[in-house]
Amino acid sequence: MKLSVIFLTLFVSFVWVGFQPNPVLAARQRARKPKVGGSAAYAARGVGVTVRFRPDRLGLVLSFFNFDNIESGTYELVYNSNGVNQGAGGMIILGDTSSKELLFATCSHGVCRFHEGITDARLSIVSKLKGGQTVLKPFRIRV
Repeated sequence: MKLSVIFLTLFVSFVWVGFQPNPVLAARQRARKPKVGGSAAYAARGVGVTVRFRPDRLGLVLSFFNFDNIESGTYELVYNSNGVNQGAGGMIILGDTSSKELLFATCSHGVCRFHEGITDARLSIVSKLKGGQTVLKPFRIRV
């Protein structure tokens, strides 16, 4: 008799637990960042930018657009060349839609020495909005 009461209690407990609603947790959908392989445009917030390689792949060409809500902006390219940190950068001139060229090189007096063995290349575009917010757009560059 005791064994049947224990069995019945366990059976009812398992059935009761089995019919309880289980919460379903879902991860929020992630936005994909553009990969710079050929050309990429990115303009969700802040200044818009199109990033592409030069035809010889020895540098990047940046084209800026969408200056409506921008107070100021900067761009910075940082990479490793044979174990030495290198980089280039500058300020975004509002309304200037001409292309900017960032070379994987060191230049002096119009002569450029191109770097080899480039790894860990990253491009960062920072826009300061008129409302005071700062927007960072990072790019990972695969050379």
